[in-house]
Amino acid sequence: MTEPGPVAPRRRNVSCDAFDDELYGAVTERVAAGEAHPSPVIVAGGIGVGKTVAGLRLAQRLRQNGIIVGGVLAPRLLEQGETTGYNVLDLLTGEDAAFARSDPPGRLMGRFYVRPAGLSFAQRALRSGTERAAVVFVDEVGRWELAGDGHAAALADVLRSRAVPVLFVRAELVAAVVEGLSLQSAHVVRLVETMRRDSRHKQCAFWDIVDSVPYPLLVTLAADGFPQSRPMTLVARDDHTLWFPTSRGSRKAKQVQAHAEVTVLFADGDRYNYASFHGLASLDADPGRARQLWQDEWRDDWPSGSEDPDYALLRVDGVRGFYLQGTTGEAGEIDLRGDREA
Repeated sequence: MTEPGPVAPRRRNVSCDAFDDELYGAVTERVAAGEAHPSPVIVAGGIGVGKTVAGLRLAQRLRQNGIIVGGVLAPRLLEQGETTGYNVLDLLTGEDAAFARSDPPGRLMGRFYVRPAGLSFAQRALRSGTERAAVVFVDEVGRWELAGDGHAAALADVLRSRAVPVLFVRAELVAAVVEGLSLQSAHVVRLVETMRRDSRHKQCAFWDIVDSVPYPLLVTLAADGFPQSRPMTLVARDDHTLWFPTSRGSRKAKQVQAHAEVTVLFADGDRYNYASFHGLASLDADPGRARQLWQDEWRDDWPSGSEDPDYALLRVDGVRGFYLQGTTGEAGEIDLRGDREA
């Protein structure tokens, strides 16, 4: 097996990126303007459509570009597919605390009990972010804040500061929040209401994790009946198939000839995300693709280059995929079969 090497560029999920790009652009435009009291950006969407997940992606992207992010997001907690509560995450420090649970103690808000300690934690995080960050998230702004409760006092500090406010608001409350807090100059970015249930969103979430892990684990079935795993270099993929460089005489090649069913695991320890790609493996029969994907860094394994008789591409044609976004608990399964080209 070749040592992991540089990975060829893989295509972006353009349908997923459109919302993220609009949101990122609205925030960074305000950061660059450097106004004394920048107008907010409002992320609008219904319950469970992915506002917090979008916030986590935005925070990561801002940090990668040197922008300090503060404030709070409220990832939900899942047990067997049911929401049992929310934590509150301080984006400046990475610390979190229990915010709301389905059982007492706490103040009843909807069907959850908000923990006083969690609310105090969130208020401290918001004020700290206001003092130290260029962008401050507030998740979420709603009826409590409109009534002068909840995050209202800390939110007022955010809106008076030099930080760019990013407010997460339920779609049905956007007009009331804009009117009640005098935010007519806010830029509203709407998350499609059906996105979470839509298969395209699940595919985007799945491939986002896949594309963040260049060296996944290929799991095959060994001759003794036990699974065997090893890191592989993913050099190309489309919406249904993965390709890896391999040796024709390798143990894995013999294993997939005996048992084509394999799993490819993508684990992102930094974001606590993972995806599993279940499919059927084989040696790719297309010599043109093998030449196209060849990389000169592999000559230690195959001295004759793309024409080396031992060099081949291992392809895995997908059957189904599963993903879990560990920070938010979002999970889903997708069908990888679809219509494939040979």
